[in-house]
Amino acid sequence: MPVLVRFEKRKAFLRDGRWRSADVALELSLNEATMKWIRETGGPSFSDTDQERSVALEMAERFAGKILLHSRSRSGRSAEIFLQQRQMTLEFNASLPMARRASAGR
Repeated sequence: MPVLVRFEKRKAFLRDGRWRSADVALELSLNEATMKWIRETGGPSFSDTDQERSVALEMAERFAGKILLHSRSRSGRSAEIFLQQRQMTLEFNASLPMARRASAGR
């Protein structure tokens, strides 16, 4: 359990890049806010040695929470998880304008 956070009387923990909580509404809100933060800012720094802690700190600040317990995550695995989340948010369905080439016979 890398990070346990208290939000008023509710608790949630962040592990493997996902929030989990007995309070389903809190869990959904935290996961949505985390993905939105990653899309808007890129999320935790690539050079951060404990990216899950950085995510937990950001969400604790946004949701008026407090970190109760922190167990350092394996930085390589954590970085890989957040890299995948960054990549999943890229928009690959958009069309790119392409210039037409003149044909050789004209």
